[in-house]
Parts: sequence; C-alpha cells; structure tokens
Amino acid sequence: MSSSELLEQIRLSRPTAPAELRQRISGLEIEERPSRVATLTSLRVRPRRLLVVVPAAALVAIAAAGAIGIARSGQNDTLTALDSRAQTTQPFAQESAPPQADSATTLSRASGKAVPAPAPNAGRLQRYEASLRLRVENADDLSDATQRALRLTQQLGGFVVSLQTNVPEQGTSGANLIVRVPRERVQEAIVGFSQLGTILSQQVSVEDLQQQVDAISDRIAVLTAEIARIERQLKNPNLPLETRARLSARLAADRRERRELVASRQQTTREGELATVSLALTTEERSEVAPTPGRIDRALDRAGEVLAWEAAAVLLVLVAVGPLVVLGVLLWLATRLVRRRSDERLLERA
Repeated sequence: MSSSELLEQIRLSRPTAPAELRQRISGLEIEERPSRVATLTSLRVRPRRLLVVVPAAALVAIAAAGAIGIARSGQNDTLTALDSRAQTTQPFAQESAPPQADSATTLSRASGKAVPAPAPNAGRLQRYEASLRLRVENADDLSDATQRALRLTQQLGGFVVSLQTNVPEQGTSGANLIVRVPRERVQEAIVGFSQLGTILSQQVSVEDLQQQVDAISDRIAVLTAEIARIERQLKNPNLPLETRARLSARLAADRRERRELVASRQQTTREGELATVSLALTTEERSEVAPTPGRIDRALDRAGEVLAWEAAAVLLVLVAVGPLVVLGVLLWLATRLVRRRSDERLLERA
C-alpha cells in the first residue's frame, strides 16, 4: 500500500473523542462560564450607583470651593482693612514731617476735598510747586472761576505765566492757569483756588535749593579771589609777555564763569522766592467709582475660581489616565477574544 493511500484512509477514518472526554470538557465549560459572568457582573458599574456617586462628588466639590472662597474673602477683608489704615495714617505722617534739606517732597491727593498744603521753610530756598484740578458745573461757572483765580493772584502779589481756555459749543469745557506767587503766600493761593470748585486732584512738590545756591556762592567766592590775584600780577610792568598773555586769558575765562554763576544764582534764588501754582478747571462729569464688592460677592468669585481649578484638575487626570484605561480595556477584550477562540477550537477538536 502506498503512502498516499495510507493518508487517505487515515483522513477518512478520523478518530472521535470518547463520550467520557466530551462530558468532562462540557463540565469545564459550564463551570467556567458562571465564573466569568460573576466577574463581569462585579466589574459592571450599576446606573443606580452612578446616580448617587456623581451628584455626591459634585456637592463635595462645590462645598469645598465655597469654604475656600469664604476663607479667602475673610483674608481679603483683613488685608483691605490694613491697607485702608495704612493709607489713612500715611498722609498725616507726610504732612507733619518737614521736608529734608537735600531731597524733594511730593504730596498728592484725590479725595474730593481740600487738604492742607505743607508750609514752606522760611529759612531755606525751596522750589515750591502745586497743582490743583477742579470741576465746575458749566461754562459760566468756568469763566467765573477763572476770573476769580486771576484776581486772587493779583491780590497775593503774583502774576500769570500762562492761561489757556477751551469752551466748545458742545462737550467738556476747560481752562488751564499757571501763576507765580510769593512763596510765603502759596498756602493762601492753594486755599483760595480750592474754593473755586470741587477738587478732583491736588498735588504739592517741595524741592530744596539751598545747597545748590550755597555751592554756587562758594564757587563765586573762589573765582573772585582768583580774579583779584591775577589782576595784581598783571599790574607788574616787568611781567614777561608770555606770562602776561596766559594770565590775561585765564582772567577772561574766570570773569566769564563768574558772570554765568551769578546769573544762575539769581535765577535759582528767584525760583526759591516764588512758588508755581497750576490750576486746571473742567466741566467734565465726575466718574462714579465702582462699588467695592461685598464679602459674599468675593466668596462667590473665589468659589468659581476654585471650581474652575477643580474642573481643570479633573480634565488633566482624564487626559493623563484616559489612554491607560483605554489600553487596559483593549487588552482585556483581546485576552477574552483569544480565550474564546481557544475554547472553540478545543470543542471542535473534541
């Protein structure tokens, strides 16, 4: 018998599994299916549990956000109170302390009412500058306030440096006035100008000029002594021509420098004797200040910020862990499919 015939007989007479073996395989399959069903049932998420867990988690997140918002709003109240105390105390300390001799002192106000300006130091030269911005009702009041400011400047012994007015047919009218008044009467000028309207802002700047004038005076004294010495040397008839020419050039330079220093000292002294006051008048409506949010509003804002952070954190976790969960599910499905295929093959062979 040839090999081909032998293989054909084996194929036709395919052996069959005994009945006992079939029963054992069927028993194993029946025992394995309940265990798989139980495992899948334990892993399955029940919709009723989701209806309870999800709202509970949301309530916990909202409660935590509200607690954090209330706590932070309380801290903000404390900080605001401290800032207000500091702002209330600081201006009085600045006004009561005299300006230093070698520094500039600047005071600024925007409180809607007049603030006493610091008094100039009568014993020292100072550059005193003040600016006021006032609001008047209409164009007629603007013209009246401008005329009163000019009359007050003359009464105080000052003069007008510049005056600009703008009164359009429609819109906001305004006037800008710059005057110079004696420094010892600058407080009277500030008080008088502040009564012309409603104060929108007030600023005072004081800068010491005494050291600058003293330094110029010392240099003038040195030059004066050197000029006198050179003049005595030039009176010598036996002085060589080269030396005479050199001393003459030095004398001319010293005299020119002394003239410039004398003019500079006079200008600086004039600045220290007269104060500059800038007055701005306008008819613009006062801008209403936005009300300060209360503690409840701040707590709600903080709670919203916390909820936003929590949502961002959950989204970040989902982005980071989501691919791993999907990969795990895919692996589990692939393993289950492979196991099912192997069972089917085993049954087919049986």
